[in-house]
Amino acid sequence: MARRKKTTDEQVPENTDNTDDTFGLPEVDYEPLKRDTPPEPEAVAPEPEPITPEPEALPEGDLQDTPPRFEEFEQQKFSDTEYEEERPAVWPKVLGILLLLAAIGAGVWYFAYEQPRAKALAEKIAREKREVEEAKSRHIADSIASAEAEAARLKAEAEKAAANPAPGTIETLSGRTGRYYVVIASSIDGDLIMDFAKKLAAKGTGSKIIPPFGKTKFHRLAVAEADTYANAQGTADGMKGGDYGDKVWVVKY
Repeated sequence: MARRKKTTDEQVPENTDNTDDTFGLPEVDYEPLKRDTPPEPEAVAPEPEPITPEPEALPEGDLQDTPPRFEEFEQQKFSDTEYEEERPAVWPKVLGILLLLAAIGAGVWYFAYEQPRAKALAEKIAREKREVEEAKSRHIADSIASAEAEAARLKAEAEKAAANPAPGTIETLSGRTGRYYVVIASSIDGDLIMDFAKKLAAKGTGSKIIPPFGKTKFHRLAVAEADTYANAQGTADGMKGGDYGDKVWVVKY
C-alpha cells in the first residue's frame, strides 16, 4: 500500500502570542491542585485476555510444495551415575544364591558324609562297650565259677575228712552240729563206749562219741558222717555185713 506523501503545503499554526511563557507552544488550560480533596482512585484497567493468534492460511501451492519438516528433539543424556542409581542392586540376589548353595552343600555333606560317619562311630563305640561288658561278665562268671569250684572242693575234702576220722583219733562232740552220723554202737554206760572207741583207734579207725541228748540216755559211737541223710544212709548200707555187722544206722545230731 503506497503511503501518502506529506505535502509541504500544510500550514503550521502561527504563534499569535509570541510570549516568553509559551515558548511558542499552544496554550493549555489548567486548574490548580486541590490539596484538601483526596485524590480519586485510579481506575484499574482489566487485564486483556490473551488472544490466540489464528494460524495463517497458507496458499495451496505452499502446502503442496513444502516438504514435511520433522522437529528435532535434543536427545536426553543420562549420566552413568543416574543409571547406576536407578538400576536395582544385584548383590542381594548373589548373596541369596551363595547362601542357598552353602545350605545345599552343608546338607549334602551332613547326610552323605557326617551322618554315616557319626552312625558308624556310634556303632563302633557301642560294640566295643558291649565287648568290654561281655568280657567283664565272662571274667566275673569265671571268677565266680572258680570260687564255687574251690569252695566245693574244700567242702568235699572237709566232708571226707569228717566222714573218715583221722586214724587213731577219738573225738567227743560237745554240741549239736546238724549233721548226720553213721552209728555202729550205743550204750548207757559211757565208759563202755570209750573202751570200744579205743579198740577202734588201736586198729587205726577214728571215731566220734555222741553224748546223750533229748529223751535218750544212750552214748553213741559214730565212725562216719555226712551233710545229708541220703549220703549218710548210703555209707551205712555199705558198712553192713562187714566188721560192724548189720547193726549200723544213721542219727542226726
